Amino acid sequence: MADSRLTRWRGRQVLITGHSGFVGAWVATMLRQLGATVTGYAISADEQTRERSRWLASLGVRGTAGDVRDFAAVRDALAAGYDTVLHLAGQPLVAVGWAEPRTTFETNVLGTVNVLEAARHHPPAALVCVTSDKCYRNRGTGEPYREGDELGGGCPYSVSKAAAELVAEGYWGVFRQAGGAPRTASVRLGNVIGGGDLAARRLVPDCLAALAGGRPVQLRDPAAVRPFQHVLDVAHGLLLLAGALAEGGIAGGEAFNFGPPGTGVTARELATTLAAAWGGGRVTGQPGAGPAEDQTLRLDGSRAAVALSWRHRLDAAAAADWIVRWHRAVAGGVSPGQATAAQVAEFLGLPASGAAAA
Repeated sequence: MADSRLTRWRGRQVLITGHSGFVGAWVATMLRQLGATVTGYAISADEQTRERSRWLASLGVRGTAGDVRDFAAVRDALAAGYDTVLHLAGQPLVAVGWAEPRTTFETNVLGTVNVLEAARHHPPAALVCVTSDKCYRNRGTGEPYREGDELGGGCPYSVSKAAAELVAEGYWGVFRQAGGAPRTASVRLGNVIGGGDLAARRLVPDCLAALAGGRPVQLRDPAAVRPFQHVLDVAHGLLLLAGALAEGGIAGGEAFNFGPPGTGVTARELATTLAAAWGGGRVTGQPGAGPAEDQTLRLDGSRAAVALSWRHRLDAAAAADWIVRWHRAVAGGVSPGQATAAQVAEFLGLPASGAAAA
């Protein structure tokens, strides 16, 4: 196995909120490959999430339909007792935040309150809350954000993620006062890319749709810099963090940026790399289409890299190759669940048929 520390997950009981989301599905699949017992809690928002729920069930992930805004349902979900809770449920799109601010605040802020309050009554050993690098107030300097930088934002999505971080900080104090359980940390993710992300108005899905249709890739902001990282690297890091929390290697009460090394790449650079991996395609710019977003977002991920001895294995070129291979496999008749499981196994260095689903 590529990282022997991941063997600790065999036989552990894990709850993932938002397991049928893009990142949640990859994390759940990795945990199943490692022999964990995984339960998911998520709302069936659309056909994409329903399809992921179906193929996750075929991999042995037990799904519970529920909304993180419903405290009673969240409390009942955690009452079953888990070693680890990974809170990934949320409204993940900036554009939806502009269109539906109330839903965004309720989901990202109240949902986090509900999960942490439920964990107060039914504490796991470890709890990781996942937010976004958009939680930082943009200074406009282009310098990488560090965990101690000011939180805030100029749009509902950013503010909701900043507020979720403050909620987590408040509950760290509650948990310490109650004796320290569960050990809790938050993760601020940079831009996550990978096979199976079909959300509208995201760079990779838009690029792949254009390439598959033989159309030019039109970018809304070609010069925008983002900390793009493959979902497999992110899932690996989340499991290292949750494992270290559960075993006391990290005391808890900290925030960690999850971002790639280096200064990030532009939208045009990533799109061009995807086009090359696809076998060719034209990339053009269409600036100004849609609500304005910050031009440059960089993330300093050194705290997580040092604390977890974690490194990104897939740079932009490798990530593009893995993404294209995933989509070509599905286009060729492989199910999304099988394609995801195969790439997880390849990343982990497991046999092609997958690891034990104990």
